[in-house]
Amino acid sequence: MQLQSKKAQEQTQEQIIEELQRQVDDLKAENLLLHDQLAQKEQATAMIAHDLRGPLSPIINYAQMINRHTQPPKEGSRISGKQVMKKYTAIQRNTTIIISQAKRLSRLVNDLLDSSHLASGKFKILREDCNITRLVCEMVEQLRPVAPYHTLVVAAPEQPIIGQWDNGRLQQALGNLLDNAIKYSDENTTITVTISTSEKNVRVSVHNEGAGIPPAEISQLFHPYTRLAAANNRHGSGLGLFITKSIIEAHQGTLQLEPHGENTQEEIKGTTFSFELPLAA
Repeated sequence: MQLQSKKAQEQTQEQIIEELQRQVDDLKAENLLLHDQLAQKEQATAMIAHDLRGPLSPIINYAQMINRHTQPPKEGSRISGKQVMKKYTAIQRNTTIIISQAKRLSRLVNDLLDSSHLASGKFKILREDCNITRLVCEMVEQLRPVAPYHTLVVAAPEQPIIGQWDNGRLQQALGNLLDNAIKYSDENTTITVTISTSEKNVRVSVHNEGAGIPPAEISQLFHPYTRLAAANNRHGSGLGLFITKSIIEAHQGTLQLEPHGENTQEEIKGTTFSFELPLAA
């Protein structure tokens, strides 16, 4: 009886092992399928991003050409006059808006392409001399035409702050933070960009006067394709903060949501995102 019982136990163990092995094999097959599907998705995303990027460059270039060649006539010239001046000013304003919106669309396309590069480990930065003071001022000026009812303020040192950073990537990162600041704050409010330095780092913060982010949702902020409950009525890809964080961390820097006081009962006024970059590469 004991021998039969032992054989039965051995058979049962073999059956369990065989079943576990079948499950492992099934999981491996499913994992390979998922990897294949993910690779196809990344390839499709990259192709879409490249196709979208193609028309943007000529749109921006031709709008800039129109803007440069549409100068208001000088006072005293035969074609000067209030109506003519108004026409030229309107053309310049409208082409400036086209350029600003096209560059914003370019950042969104870059975010989409970078999400694919991050997943495949192909995300890179190109370090070169970069004046972050000038970069911030240029990005703010670029966005003024598309935020006419917001007041955009820059608080920065007068002297240039130069480091070995990727200028284009930092434009993309700061542009995402400014886009969010505009999107999630009401008209007739102020958005402030502040630059400060310490011995080893430069710090850039973007503050808006919109609604604060609930503490329960903060942990979701930097996940890709994540939409917070408070943002359901706003349009967006859900990639901006994820890509921005990836860009800053690729520079060995940090991105964070600034706390607004320790008193949780106090009404949170506004949102501030800041990033720090090392001054020495």
